Formats: sequence, structure tokens, C-alpha cells
Amino acid sequence: MSSNAGDQRNWIERLTEKIPGYSGYVDRERRRDIDKLHRERLADRLRSLKSPLTELMREMTSSGRLMEIGPIDSAIKKIDRLENRVRFASYGYSGFFDVVKIEQAQLDSIYRFDLALVEHVDKLDAKLDELKTKAGTAEGLKTACAELAAMLDETDRAFDQRYAAINNFGEGQPPGQPLFS
Repeated sequence: MSSNAGDQRNWIERLTEKIPGYSGYVDRERRRDIDKLHRERLADRLRSLKSPLTELMREMTSSGRLMEIGPIDSAIKKIDRLENRVRFASYGYSGFFDVVKIEQAQLDSIYRFDLALVEHVDKLDAKLDELKTKAGTAEGLKTACAELAAMLDETDRAFDQRYAAINNFGEGQPPGQPLFS
């Protein structure tokens, strides 16, 4: 087996580990269902990120640090917005969900994109742990919240790119050409 084939199996295995039940988009009849499963799983993970922030905000409020909770509240609102975008994305992915032949290179691109989104959420989760440790000072909290907000914006842009790539599936794409890299 070539190194390239091993690399491909490696990222596909990572994807299936991170999204239980994820079997990919090969089965044309199940494409919408699999996409919905993937988005619901991501949205659930995003929702779970709000709990530690809400708890931190509660702790800060009870200890009289009311003037410092603004950045936390902003982060919670960004997570809410992203969660809703992911969970309720339009099924307008016309060409992708139609019964069309999708080449392996295109499937590989979609799988990599989905894995990247999952890994964005993993990084957000790790950033939340860091935020909790830096929350002891106003400056540390402000810095950590700004970093979290930037990562949320980056995840939001990644979702935009995924949505655009799938929504524009097949437009001007010769068969076998990746939709995105």
C-alpha cells in the first residue's frame, strides 16, 4: 500500500471516530441524512461549549465581577449563532444531493472539509479550558475571550466555505476535480 493510500485511510478513520455513525456521502440516497447527522453532531458539540462559559459567567456574577462578563456573553452569543447556522443550514445543496455521480476526489475533499470542521470544534473546546484558567484576572479573561471569538469566527468562515462548496457542487467542475482543497 502506498503512503498516500495510508494517509487517506488515516484521515477517513479520524473522521469516522469523531462523528459516530458517519458513513460518508457515497450512498446517493443517504446524502441528505448523512449531512444532517454530521451537522447535528457539530451543533450539539457547539451547544456543549456554552455550559462552561455560562457557569463561568455565573461564578463571576456571584463574586461581584459584573463588569468583566461582557466578553463571555459575546462568546456565548457567537456560539449560539454558529450552532444555529450549522444545525439549520439550508438543504439547498442542489447538485450535491441530486442523484449525480460524485468522483472519489470530490468525496475526498468533502470528507477532509468535514474533518476540518470537527477539528475546529476540538480546538474551540481546548481554548475553553485555557479560558477558564485565565479567567482569574480581568486582562487574562479579556485576552482569552478575544482568542476564543477569533476561533469562532474562523470556524464560522470554514462552515461558510463548506456550504458554498457543496451548494455550488458541479458548477464548472470537470468530473474528478476536487471541489475545494
